Formats: sequence, C-alpha cells, structure tokens
Amino acid sequence: MSNVEDPRTAVCGLRERKKQQTRQALHEAALRLVDEKGLDGTTVEQICEDVDVSPRTFFNYFPSKAAAALDLPDTGISPEGAAGFRAAEGELVPVLCELIGASMDDAQQRRRMKALVQRRPELMPAFSQWMGSVREQYYDLARERAGDAEAMAAVALTLAALGMIAHDGTTGGDRSGAARLLEAVDQLVSARAVRLSPAA
Repeated sequence: MSNVEDPRTAVCGLRERKKQQTRQALHEAALRLVDEKGLDGTTVEQICEDVDVSPRTFFNYFPSKAAAALDLPDTGISPEGAAGFRAAEGELVPVLCELIGASMDDAQQRRRMKALVQRRPELMPAFSQWMGSVREQYYDLARERAGDAEAMAAVALTLAALGMIAHDGTTGGDRSGAARLLEAVDQLVSARAVRLSPAA
C-alpha cells in the first residue's frame, strides 16, 4: 500500500491553512485597531491594508469590523458538536450542557473577548446580535429532539446557567464547561423550587 500523499489532499490542506492564517491575521489586525482607535475610528479598509488583502476578501471571512475584532465565528455550533448532540442519548438539558459547555473550555478566548467588550462597550451590540443568532441555532438543534416549548425552555435554562457562570468570575478549576453548566442548572432549578414553595 502506497504511503504517498494524494496531491489533491495536500493542496486542499494547504488552502485550508492559508484561509485560517488569513482569518487570524484579519482578526488580530481588527483587534489591535479597534482597541487603539475604537470601532468608529477603525475602517475595514484600514484592517485590510494591515493584512494586505482586499475588502472583498475581508467580507469572505467576517460580516463586519466588530465581528472581526471579536473573532465571532459564522456559527456557534461546529459540525462535530452538532453531530455529537444528535448522537447523544439521555435528557435534553444535560446533552445541551455538553454541547454548550464545550465552547467554554477555550477560556483564553473567552477572557480576551470579555476584556475587549469591557474596554470597548460599542462592541456589545454586535456581540449581542451574534449571541441571538447562536441562541436560535441552539433552539433549532434542540427542536430535533423535543417539541418547541420543551426545546425553548431547555435552551433558555442552559443559557441562563451560562450567564450565571459568566458573572461568577471563577475559573472553575479542572472541571469541564459541561460539568459547571450542569451544576449551575441545578442551582437555578433549586432556587426556583424554593421560591415556589409555600412559606412556612
């Protein structure tokens, strides 16, 4: 059996690496410029000049300069994540915690994004809009396993737990994002149960 790599595979691999390098370069240029000049003081043309690409190329990677500065992906769910969700068994909320928790494990990227939004609050609308689109993606995926009402409730609960963790300020130690999410979900459910209990 030959160990020679198919030239077409090598070309595809090289093309993908170049695309990732271009995307990363655009993000880093946008991050630096927006951090220095603010969102209004930065233009797409300046970002492109820094990377030596055309505006047309820029918009192949990012829909806006804010998205480039924050390095917002086109989708909040990777193909691998979606496949794992569809193949998983068990109750909806724990499976959602596994899916959403995976994105929490890149702590460095989350801290960098959070710090940038704190320094440049004008980026918040773009971030909020992106989060809204990601929420809809989670809803659509959850609806493959449950009815509309159950899917919406499960996503809302899991994202509420995510928000609680985001404001916690702790790193979570060695626990996975999924484990921390499940713990936060339990805390929210327990708090709700206490509130609904009749007064003694």
